[in-house]
This record gives sequence, C-alpha cells and structure tokens, in this order.
Amino acid sequence: MVDEQVAIVGGGLVGKAAALALAQAGLSVVLCGARDAAPPPASGFAQRIYALNAASRQLLQRLRAWEQIPAGRVQPVQAMRIAADGAALGFDAYAQRVESLAWIVEADAIERALDLALRFERGVRGLAGLVVGARRGEAGWELDLDDGSSLRAALLVGADGRASRVRAWGGIGLRSRSYGQTALVCNFVTAAPHGACALQAFTADGGVLALLPLPDVGDEHQVSLVWSAPDELAARLREGTAEELAARVQEQLPLLDAQRMAPLRPAGAVGAWPLLLQRAHSVVGEAVALLGDSAHVVHPMSGHGLNLGLQDVQALAAVLGRRAAGESPGAAQVLQRYARARAEQVLAMQLATDGLHRLYAPGLQWLAPLRALGLSLVDHLPPLKALLAGYASGRSVLS
Repeated sequence: MVDEQVAIVGGGLVGKAAALALAQAGLSVVLCGARDAAPPPASGFAQRIYALNAASRQLLQRLRAWEQIPAGRVQPVQAMRIAADGAALGFDAYAQRVESLAWIVEADAIERALDLALRFERGVRGLAGLVVGARRGEAGWELDLDDGSSLRAALLVGADGRASRVRAWGGIGLRSRSYGQTALVCNFVTAAPHGACALQAFTADGGVLALLPLPDVGDEHQVSLVWSAPDELAARLREGTAEELAARVQEQLPLLDAQRMAPLRPAGAVGAWPLLLQRAHSVVGEAVALLGDSAHVVHPMSGHGLNLGLQDVQALAAVLGRRAAGESPGAAQVLQRYARARAEQVLAMQLATDGLHRLYAPGLQWLAPLRALGLSLVDHLPPLKALLAGYASGRSVLS
C-alpha cells in the first residue's frame, strides 16, 4: 500500500489544478482518475466554454498553465451588457481600470495546459485508475482502485463533480434543487463583430440567454451561446437542428440589442445539461475536503461555476501550505480554516444567482417596472458598479 499526503479523486479540470497547486505548496499528491484532455477540434471551438475571472487567471499563471494556452484560443472580454425589462446594466474594462472583465477560454484548452504543467511537476503522481472504494483508517483514508491496487492518504480531496462519491464516503449531506431549466450551448458565426462584449438577457419565461465572444477564425466572427431555458422549451429546441436553434436565438437578439449579429450560422453541435442549485452541508469532513461541483453548483447566469472551483483550489492550497510543522493536512483544525475561507464567497454567489433567478421568475412580471428601475439605478451608480465588478472578478479573494 502506497502512502501519500493527499489523494485527489477526480481527474478533470479542477482536480488537475488542485494537484498542481497542492504540489507547489509542498505536499505529495496522487491524482486518481487522471485523463488526458481532448485534442483541439478540427475547426472552430469546442462546445464547453468558460469565462475566467481575474482570480482564476492569476491562479493558472501561478500554476504555470496560463502561458500554455494558445493566444488564439483566448478572448478577453472588454465590455458586458445585461438586459431585462427594457433596461440595461453595462460594464466596461476601461471604466473599471482593469485589463479585461474576463477571459473566454475552452474547457479543453485549459485542461491541455494543465496536462502540460503536470508533466513537469514531480510532486504529483497521476493514476488513470478509478477509486472504487474508500474507508477511514487510523492514519487517514485507505482507497481501493479498479486495477486492484490500493493507497493510503492523510487527506482525501473530492473534485469528482455533482454526484461526488467522495462527498458520500465522507458522510457529507447535500441540499439540491432543480431549477426546471436546461442549459443549451452552441457556437455561432455572426454577421458582425461582437466587439469583445459579453451579452446577457433575462427572458419573459424566466430563462437567461447569453452570448459570449469568441476569437475570430479568419474572417469569421463567432460567439458562444449559453441559453438557460425552461425544460419544456429546451426539449423542443433539442429536437430540432442547430440551424433551427440559430433561428430561435435570432428572434431574441433585440433583447440583447444585438440585431447587427444576424444572421447566425451554427459552428458546431448543440449541447445541453440540466441546471441545479446544490450545496454540500459542509465543504469538509473527517480528513475530507471538497472542491468545485462536489461542494457547490450555481446557476450559470453568473458564469462563475468554474471560478468558484478554482478559488476553492487556491484557498485549500494556501491553508495547507501555511499549516504548522507536523500538522497533518487532514487535521480537523486545518480543514476548518479552509471551510471558513470559502464560506463567504460561495454563499454570496449562490444567494446572488438564486435570488436573481427567483426575481425574474415568469410569475413576477408585475415587478418588471421596479426591476427595470433597479437595473437602471445600478447602471448610473459608478461606485456600486465598481464594487460588483470587483467581486465578480474575484479580486476580493486574490492573495
């Protein structure tokens, strides 16, 4: 049986980032379920796109991964416009005195960069095998892998997604609620440039439609759609073709004040996943720490699901790196420091996204004039806009 200080279950993006960050903090790490990222698509961009904030970008720079992402696959966001009820709220990087509001990057491109960094990190041992069983031992966790091998670790880290087995093994409960919505994703070629502006609108049926700017491909301008649509509408749209989805999105362009982008042409297939609000009862257990979707899932209207996960990684690495000599990484007092470090930001983001979802529910159309007034007031209050932009950027958690 092999002993490690930390065993990470989940070989995806958050798990790989955690392996690098913890190894750089001086711990010996085994990454279970490690897998290579998908290769770049033959043309255009992949389906799964993320908007990284400043804190996430800084973490990837520290992990020596950011520079490995080709510049042609990164789109800085210089402006953002949020529309609802005939009003709009706008953010501008120049006005906020920042380089960019966010950076749009494919999930697979980030993973490929992390894979490259992992090849040069001697503190990480990657295992392709999956953990099929786990039990508490005297010195931590004993894990059984599907290839018949086993290992022991002082700390078990769950980066294994919404249906986390680590969360279950640690006896950590979960609060979960379906939003009754499905996120539809698809990339489109547009007739006019996006101007590095991200667009989002609340629709009358309670959905949220967002168009995220992508890098130009030759002379073609592209955007990534994320449409959080009611399940019934999403099911109908999925039954049709990508061209039919493009036509439905075109009908919504006036909401975004983006009629200039029409006509839209699909640049890939349509993807979908159900939307949930989830929060583990605790992000820690007995010698257990949860990261990313294992710990919390938020509505994608904020674009901050991955950012929260990467900031979990940053906080855990900082806490473990500062622990006292001889203090086990799985010690209760150490993990409580991590739990306290993440409590405020995660709760605030979940309350904000869930609150907005409830505020713009279809049964509350009588609130439309007040909602529009509130959005307009925020748009005309620069100090409040600066506060919101700073929090969304993750600058409040940068260290």
